[in-house]
Amino acid sequence: MSNIINLVRKDFILQRRYLWIIALYVLAFSGMFSTNNPNMLYGLFPGMMLILVVGSDMRLGNQKFLVTLPIKRSIIVLAKYVSAVLAIFLAEIISFGVSFGIRQFSAEVVFNEYVLLAGSLASVLLMMSIYLPLYYWLGIHGAQLLNIAMMVLVMLGNVAISGLAGDENDIERITSWVNTHQVGSIALGISLLLLIIVISYLISLSIFKRRDL
Repeated sequence: MSNIINLVRKDFILQRRYLWIIALYVLAFSGMFSTNNPNMLYGLFPGMMLILVVGSDMRLGNQKFLVTLPIKRSIIVLAKYVSAVLAIFLAEIISFGVSFGIRQFSAEVVFNEYVLLAGSLASVLLMMSIYLPLYYWLGIHGAQLLNIAMMVLVMLGNVAISGLAGDENDIERITSWVNTHQVGSIALGISLLLLIIVISYLISLSIFKRRDL
């Protein structure tokens, strides 16, 4: 457990050099210039955080150093998943806080903030489950193309979610169904998401164990 905590701590320490980029991004796409369209914040910010946290090891060659330590590769991969999930949650919380705060001063609100938050979180976690196995498979040589593709997919997913959140009829139908099957729908959604993440982890571990570092 201590190894996982230390590895996760290492991932976030490495992000200190990107704090100014993160701050500028949040400021630029917080909704100040488009208060009715937060896609650039919800859509790309969590994806950017995911890429920064995951890619830091590969750019700095830390993986080659980590495998020489008395730490199992399964722990290294698991810690990377924990770091990725924490980064996504942190980015979503920041996105929600900034967007919600600004919208208190906006006279027009055209979407459901909570639906957008939940949908964005689920979509980015799904993208993470695809991104990490590909990250371990392609390595640094395919990282740039992989990052671009992942950001595009996250953005498209959040555009669709934002459109859904702005449609009152769809929101009413979804809300009605969730209220009718509240416990079951939430449990099913979380269970499916966790299953996908576990499968993704096992695939990533299988790939990483075969890599010659």
